Amino acid sequence: MRTGIFAAAGLATALMLTGCGQDSMKGKDITAESSVDEIGDAYVSEMIRISDALATVDDEKSAKKAAVTLKDAVEELNSMQEKLDTDAGSQKAMQVMASRAGELADVQTNIAKQIMRIQTEHPELMDTLGDELNEIK
Repeated sequence: MRTGIFAAAGLATALMLTGCGQDSMKGKDITAESSVDEIGDAYVSEMIRISDALATVDDEKSAKKAAVTLKDAVEELNSMQEKLDTDAGSQKAMQVMASRAGELADVQTNIAKQIMRIQTEHPELMDTLGDELNEIK
């Protein structure tokens, strides 16, 4: 099991390297031909899903439910990463990071805070979440 700091750093790094989205499209719907806005929406949406899921964790039942959400969000992020693994897709992903830097920083900070909260208040639940956090490529 990673400590909260390493898990947060790993999660934030992996999410920054993927390139994903929000309400209009899911990660599996993103392609290298998708617009920067579509990619950005999908990326931010998945990050918010992760943050929101972590915010609900306060016991074993909620940790298991959050782990399912994390797994789904990670699959969406990884799907987008695979589809954006082209020169055009990589360029768009970088544009997303630049255009949404503030929003992404806020969400990533909240994710890190939630991981630290869980690590501090409910360290036993990190085992339940750890496997899903470790699946992020």
